[in-house]
Amino acid sequence: MRKFNPNIFICLKIANNYVDAFDYWRKLGPLSADLKLGTTCRNSLECLLFVPHSQCDCQTNVCSCQPYHILFNQTMCLPASLLGYACSVDEQCTARVSNAQCNNGLCQCESNYLPLRRDKCLPPAMAGDFCLNEQQCLMGNKHSKCKYIIPRIYGKCRCLEGFHQTKDNHCLPNLQSSCNDSFECQQVTPNSYCAKSLFGSNKCQCKPGFQESKDQQTCRPLPTTTTTTTTTTTTTTTEPPRQIITNDDLLPNIIDDDDEEEISFEDEPQIRNANAVSLGKPCNHSFECQLRDPYSRCIDGICECTKRSDNCSAQNTGCHADTFQCRNGQCVSWYFVCDNNNNCDDGSDEIECEPYNCPKEAFQCKSDGVCVARQTICNGKWDCTDGSDEALCHKGNSCDSQAWQCKSGQCLPQYAFCNAVPDCLDGSDEDEEICESSMTCPNGTFTCSNRMCRSTAILCSGVDGCGDNSDEEQCEIARNHDTHYMILIMDNLDLLKLSSSNTTKEPAQIN
Repeated sequence: MRKFNPNIFICLKIANNYVDAFDYWRKLGPLSADLKLGTTCRNSLECLLFVPHSQCDCQTNVCSCQPYHILFNQTMCLPASLLGYACSVDEQCTARVSNAQCNNGLCQCESNYLPLRRDKCLPPAMAGDFCLNEQQCLMGNKHSKCKYIIPRIYGKCRCLEGFHQTKDNHCLPNLQSSCNDSFECQQVTPNSYCAKSLFGSNKCQCKPGFQESKDQQTCRPLPTTTTTTTTTTTTTTTEPPRQIITNDDLLPNIIDDDDEEEISFEDEPQIRNANAVSLGKPCNHSFECQLRDPYSRCIDGICECTKRSDNCSAQNTGCHADTFQCRNGQCVSWYFVCDNNNNCDDGSDEIECEPYNCPKEAFQCKSDGVCVARQTICNGKWDCTDGSDEALCHKGNSCDSQAWQCKSGQCLPQYAFCNAVPDCLDGSDEDEEICESSMTCPNGTFTCSNRMCRSTAILCSGVDGCGDNSDEEQCEIARNHDTHYMILIMDNLDLLKLSSSNTTKEPAQIN
């Protein structure tokens, strides 16, 4: 008996497909003998038969180039290219990489631009500009360097020690620093010049007839008579900057009838020197909240919207989750909290770092309650005296909840996830399928609007970490604009309550 051959079904299926295709083209009619870009088409297959990388535009019904393909000579569709890949025209390079060009058949950065990976050409960075590597600063000024904010990721260009940042963001030499010519020295220190040296580098020095000040900042004329110098010692404090309030700043607000706060003449000094306080932050009086948002007030010691709602409350201020809320309404990345640098304009990211009462965006050491920056967790160093910031960072255990765990079990700082630098020994922190396009990002990470996955460290960091700026869009506390009543604080600090009704004109909203 003959055995059954299962391949017969495959042959029948192919035959049926041929019949279907033949029937489709028979109904469609004959093809154009000379189909070109810009001519009318019925489907994309027609265009592809004559012009590779083309398609039939569904709106215009004409043959055109596919996305990320460049029309060339009205007859060809050339694919866009990344840095280092083949090209024929500049447009192939610029379609994917700004400031790129086609040079000797390869996409390369234009002169005076620095390549980064395959998709970026970085411009020179001046002092004070953001930088992604050291070379970018050196291109802008040879006496500068990139002072990293997030290690190996990004920072800001800063002048080297002994050099002064000018108003136009150049780095020029101070006294006793190396120089090229006298003009450089005089820009920073009048009455100085560039002294030539036969054996070492030239240095800025005071001209004859002048001498350096003790702080080496100025060139003073040599004394001709004996003078008595009086030194005045000034003591400074590190209190947060005060906001001076003028009559124009005393803006309208709304309150409830039953809990109206009285403002007397005794409150005037407090009002005139108050700091603005944003929603959800501790307050002493409503006028502190009103400096930030005219339609908020101090309720139970916390600035709260006068009319709580899903869109406005101390629990829902409008900033990205997992960012630190400054008292003045800014939001900054958790990376900066308790790092001994003021990143909030009012310095509250450091002022609130009180032992045993650390912000939730920082790490509290176990033994002494000292606050350290969350960026230090699992960085391999003891930043807490008891080493508690590294206690849950050993392979074989679950990593600290504020750290990142590689597939191998290795523990790293949380900012290591998808930061374009492989930190895990197994490379799992830079999995391209997750970092560049993912329907679901890992728990505790941020999903950009373009579906890229990033560490929450990039949120409100001041740099576009997503590529679409979605990580920098919610970095200021929302303001409430609902109104029922309005308070006007007049020059004499009288409190007037204006009831709104259907017969009176409602106050204008403040945007």
